[in-house]
Amino acid sequence: MNKKSTIKEIAKLANVSIATVDRVLHNRGGVAKKTARLVKKIIADTNYVPNTFARNLVLKKSFRIAVLLPVHGQYDYWSGSCKAAKMANKDFKFLSAVTVYHYNQKEKTSLYKAGIQILKDKNDAVLLTQVILDEANAFLEDCKKRKIPFILMGCSRLDLGAISYFKQNLGQGGRLAAELLSLGQKEASKFLVLNIETAQEQYHNVKERITGFESYFKRNKGRNFEIEVFSIPWKEKNIAQKIRDKLNSDNKILGVFVPNSKSFVLAKIVSSFNHIRIVGYDLSYRNQALLKTGEIDFLINQRPYEQTYLGIEYLYKYLEMGQNPPKVVNLPLDIVTREKLIYH
Repeated sequence: MNKKSTIKEIAKLANVSIATVDRVLHNRGGVAKKTARLVKKIIADTNYVPNTFARNLVLKKSFRIAVLLPVHGQYDYWSGSCKAAKMANKDFKFLSAVTVYHYNQKEKTSLYKAGIQILKDKNDAVLLTQVILDEANAFLEDCKKRKIPFILMGCSRLDLGAISYFKQNLGQGGRLAAELLSLGQKEASKFLVLNIETAQEQYHNVKERITGFESYFKRNKGRNFEIEVFSIPWKEKNIAQKIRDKLNSDNKILGVFVPNSKSFVLAKIVSSFNHIRIVGYDLSYRNQALLKTGEIDFLINQRPYEQTYLGIEYLYKYLEMGQNPPKVVNLPLDIVTREKLIYH
């Protein structure tokens, strides 16, 4: 049958009520296994596609989707996720409500408290980032007990019960940075990994990027490059001056890799070191400003806007149509230069 069928036609073919077909479609139970199998077979054979938009308008049914993000500044990395949540709320306004909740990464119990509020508000699904896993675990367990589906962004583990995990290949990201720094560079050059440590950073992610960076040169043994990891706390007093001193102390340094979103700390520093190539992560407003002026040469983009919008869309389709998202969404390694910035 080429024509798409209706629930009424499916009910007639199966010799059951429309309510029974609806229960099967939405896995509500209360239907004999033999009958459910018959209904599902007819649904598949008749090319049935639910008109969810029209049906939900009639039923006045909507879903509540929570987006849980760290507290951040207006131009920080997560601002892209907030913009995506607002756009999704506009796009799906007839069928769902998208609410952004925030937690303070500096307060150990803040994430769980935000999670409690999400549950109190009776959200049907959650999209969140795995930044502080220990603090997130209790909330994720509550979601699983209540059968609230969730998607994790930036996740390095795949055993936490999410219906989907959004991730980049961390090691590959480090190797890509190494390749960008080393292109056209003379032998015996030195590359500095500027590891700006923050208390709430995803240490695993940064560590894997650094490991990937180092592995690139180990695999290319014929190329005689020196690598040094220079770690400095984000809260270090006079951080800019200490980075400047480090660059001044070694004229062999021809490239710097910043494996997190803190490349902007190099503002007003690298202008004195025009010979040094810089590769950083994330298109935050401050990083973009340095890319525009040429103080940063390359940024590797993790697409927070696209991740968040797609995550909300997947959750809606899961709630409304029972459509399972891909278990793992591998995000591309997006290289952004000054000339490409206008497209982002």
